[in-house]
Amino acid sequence: MDNKYTKKTKWHEETQMDRLSDLPDSLIQHILSFMDAKYAVQTCILSKRWVGIWTHLQVVKIDSKFFNRVVNFRNFICQVLDRCETSNVLAVSTCMRKSTLEQSLLDKIISFAVSHSVQELDLSLKNSIGDLQSVFRCQSLRVLKLDLFCGLPLPNSISLASLKALILCKVRLKSENHCFDLFSSCLDLQNLVLDHVFLIISDIFNISAPALVNLTISNIRFHVAMDANITNYASMEYQKVVITAPRLTSFSFTHHRPLSLSMDNSPLLENVNLSMFKYDLPYTQERSFMFVIDMLRQLGNARSLTVSLGLVKFLSQHSRLLEEQPFPFSKLESLKVLKGRQSRKKIPPNVLNFFVQGSPMAEELLAKFQKPKKRMRKQPMDDWPDV
Repeated sequence: MDNKYTKKTKWHEETQMDRLSDLPDSLIQHILSFMDAKYAVQTCILSKRWVGIWTHLQVVKIDSKFFNRVVNFRNFICQVLDRCETSNVLAVSTCMRKSTLEQSLLDKIISFAVSHSVQELDLSLKNSIGDLQSVFRCQSLRVLKLDLFCGLPLPNSISLASLKALILCKVRLKSENHCFDLFSSCLDLQNLVLDHVFLIISDIFNISAPALVNLTISNIRFHVAMDANITNYASMEYQKVVITAPRLTSFSFTHHRPLSLSMDNSPLLENVNLSMFKYDLPYTQERSFMFVIDMLRQLGNARSLTVSLGLVKFLSQHSRLLEEQPFPFSKLESLKVLKGRQSRKKIPPNVLNFFVQGSPMAEELLAKFQKPKKRMRKQPMDDWPDV
């Protein structure tokens, strides 16, 4: 009886043991890095050992959605940045969706990133004042994400030697130069995402990055400057983009209009994803068709091609013009047609031939999209005639 009671007591003590506090500080800090800083700070009430652990976080995430009042959010940012003792913070993420973020507070966040050699910086701002010029003095940055619904203008050139990944979302870019080349000084840039970017340019948008591997362009808007000071602008009839990326292997494009694309120096291109779902082009159907064809030709080195059903339907509506075009893809090994997220096996024959006939694997690709022969249903034995 005593032995049974002793085992039960021992089991109860083991289940009540604080195993988390027995972990080393570095592991606890790693776990806290997945939490918003508000909740990471609140762990200081658990015990004396936890009081200063949050001040050594290497990833600082602060989101305004966890605060009922904007003033509390602003005060919290100041206190966290002032008390953070880590000499080398790896990442800082700030999301402000409720109100305006003052320039002084924005400068404080950026100054913290510079002084602590932050490698990853994520700024999501609904509204702000001033500019972000100081961000581009943080030479330690390896990943930079700017989600600026407020539309802060960026400089004409980004010079961050260590930058490997850049994500620009809802950002306004403008330039008076004939050829706008924003990324040429980012010599180590490998991943670039342009999502809902608003471009005010004179003529050509250059994407020149010698180390670029993955490029995603989604729903960008092009406008042309009407005067030297770019105070007036109008919608561009087409989008002229020149891509110089000799190491580019993956290209993804989503928009309702094709790009006027130049991509001569991308011999390593493998994966191309095209999602064009609407064609409200301001010119004739024939000319819009040629814009699509020219864009496909520029991507002719692709080995794997994924296209939207909308693009397939658009091409199928111009059967006569399509038959006159040379086959653009000479290395194609894989073809997918997507409706939403689901793969489609049914493609009009003329469009399928246009995509695959230039490939050395044309027969294999055609076989994948051919309808399987219907098997003869075996007649049940009960239905067999009597012998």
